[in-house]
Amino acid sequence: MTEFTSAPDLSTLEIPIDSWTQPFWDAAAEARLLLPRCAECQRFRWPPGPFCPQCQSQQTQWMAPGTAWVFSFTILRPKQSDQQTLLHVPALIEFSQAKGVRLLAAIVGTPLAAIHIGAELSLAWLPAANAKVPVFTIS
Repeated sequence: MTEFTSAPDLSTLEIPIDSWTQPFWDAAAEARLLLPRCAECQRFRWPPGPFCPQCQSQQTQWMAPGTAWVFSFTILRPKQSDQQTLLHVPALIEFSQAKGVRLLAAIVGTPLAAIHIGAELSLAWLPAANAKVPVFTIS
């Protein structure tokens, strides 16, 4: 029996969107992942907010964070087992260009044995009630 990661059902999830996160969700609607970076000190940050935690600048650029990889993950097993066990795997994702930023996202459609710390990831998207949500697969 091969165990695969499954996608959470987000179809009824209402994503809270405000002025600070709007650029993230606008890019997500176009299947692009952008993260906020301070225009002054060039430090990426997550979550978005009014001030850079490093230099307190309010100038923000939205940039692609580079290659994604697994920083940490956990396995959530269902209470009941099927013939093919599907597991939810939430993970902390790091990026090559956005040092220190970690995004919480699901790893989906992946054999459990392929997931490990440092594994390179590919970006995918799942629909929620009012937005597209980033998820990842092993590259």
